[in-house]
Amino acid sequence: MSKIHRIPDSDFLAHANTINSECNEHMEWNIDPERRLMFDTLLANANTTYAVNSNKATKNAITSANKKVAFGELKHFLGTFVDYLEVNLNIPDAALEYMGLRPRHRQAHQPLPPPTDELVLSVLRQHDEITLYAARPEHDQPTASVGPSKHHGFMIRYKKEEDTQYQTVISTRLHHTLYFDHTDEGKRVFISAAWVNPRLEPGPWSNEISEIIG
Repeated sequence: MSKIHRIPDSDFLAHANTINSECNEHMEWNIDPERRLMFDTLLANANTTYAVNSNKATKNAITSANKKVAFGELKHFLGTFVDYLEVNLNIPDAALEYMGLRPRHRQAHQPLPPPTDELVLSVLRQHDEITLYAARPEHDQPTASVGPSKHHGFMIRYKKEEDTQYQTVISTRLHHTLYFDHTDEGKRVFISAAWVNPRLEPGPWSNEISEIIG
């Protein structure tokens, strides 16, 4: 997990959100509840401080320092949490790959390159939620998850009209819901997406679409 100290903040946060989402979704992995609660708490703090510090209207020396502390605590926790996941044999090898984690057994093959195929993005808007669906140009039928031999999942890049920076999130399934606050109703959000490999390297970005929140 030493690579998490070298990747951009947005990519690290997307990576951490992916691991957290998978761990909370799969109760059959029997992950220690105290570890899951600690992960939820540290990740929520990192997400909040990152969002505040990314907003030009609120960014200052204090928000920058708060974000640095929150990210440091989360990275320190993940360093040992990933070791815990790898020795938990309730978690399949394929699931470790879905989460972009190192394999239990070293394999003598070259890492997958960034995807080269196009992603077709569609949306379903309801209240303050926007659900995104990823598909291939051949109009393949959606499945529960993305196969590890092809893609790790897909990366979503989005920003509201007043934002200067994009936020990113990674989904290992073929759909993901973005949640917005009621104060964002009526604002326009711009969204695009791309397939990613297990190293979270994106392929070609889809055409950017815009939707009204609410």
